[in-house]
Amino acid sequence: MTQNENINSYHLFQQLQIDKIYDGKVRPVIVADNLRTPENMGSVLRLAANVGADKVFFLRQETEEVPRSWKIKKTASGADEKVAWKIIKPNELKEYIPSGFSLVAIETSEKAVNIFRTELPEKIAFVVGNEVHGISKPVLKMTDKTVYIPIPGVISSLNVTHALGIAAFEWLRQQFWNNTN
Repeated sequence: MTQNENINSYHLFQQLQIDKIYDGKVRPVIVADNLRTPENMGSVLRLAANVGADKVFFLRQETEEVPRSWKIKKTASGADEKVAWKIIKPNELKEYIPSGFSLVAIETSEKAVNIFRTELPEKIAFVVGNEVHGISKPVLKMTDKTVYIPIPGVISSLNVTHALGIAAFEWLRQQFWNNTN
């Protein structure tokens, strides 16, 4: 991309005023259950900043330990300083989720519904899980709804941040652009 194209993209987004979509509206919350890698933690923070999330909570049994925080900072690309985030214990989750918010798990399970065929709540807290084991059973029991992303390819799983990105942008489409723009 040339510098001229970059300037044009910047001006396009200024003209569209996409950053104003949240004026007077609720922002989503993101919950990540026991992510293994600091790179994924940083990517979750970067995605949270991109979708305008209000807060990010990383669930871990040991809340004092921040695994290789410099890697989180590097992959967050500055989002770690622009998005409110906190490491909490799983049993503290309900205390931190704003009143009236629904916890929506992004997980393949028997009770999950296709994300593209269900209405996502306006007040949403997305829950994603560990890269290998998914969302833990105790955390999954706390959720109000479980959605899956239909994957037609030969590998039936996504990186945690890719799944979160698909879900967050589907929520944005439903809330702000569904049949209106």
